[in-house]
Amino acid sequence: MKIGIIDTGVNAWHSHVRGWVTGCRIFLGTDGTLQEDGDFRDPVGHGTAVAGVIRAAFPEAEIFAVRVFADSGTTYPSLVARGVLRAAAEECDFVNVSISVAPGAGADTLAAACAAAIESGCALVAPARTDRPGWLPASLPGVYAVAADDSLAFDEVRADGPAQLAAPGRPRDLAQAPFHLNLHGPSFACARALVHLARRAERAP
Repeated sequence: MKIGIIDTGVNAWHSHVRGWVTGCRIFLGTDGTLQEDGDFRDPVGHGTAVAGVIRAAFPEAEIFAVRVFADSGTTYPSLVARGVLRAAAEECDFVNVSISVAPGAGADTLAAACAAAIESGCALVAPARTDRPGWLPASLPGVYAVAADDSLAFDEVRADGPAQLAAPGRPRDLAQAPFHLNLHGPSFACARALVHLARRAERAP
């Protein structure tokens, strides 16, 4: 199984992630064009925490990390769109896109990229938030939209409708940090929903 993570990058040497990890970075060059290199290191830790949830469930899976955020924490719809297409080109079975893009400039580009990835056979998972109706990619046809619901058990996933899921918004616990100081939210609900979908696919004939 190959799982794409479009995020802040992934620290392949983190104790929660170590294993088969490849990837790339997509960024804006000084001339404003989209560029790519192999530096998918994670300066923030967010993508690494997402990868940790997935690695706990699938220790043998290949993780393909696509870093679309600058060190400043900024990204653009065009970068996310290229990241989705890049994961599809790598033949990822599932792609976690823990990103919400507002409708508007660049939304059509992202929508087209997601449609092409789904057509190629990728399952896309993205966060759905009640305070962000219509935000992409969660609002797009064929994308699994995942809400965070901390009333659910640690590994529980609830189906709320076609391609609408809910899961706990909690990453893996860190021994050196209490829960309230760790990352938390819809991004990790997405990762848990992706695990649920991938396990269901493994059980399918």
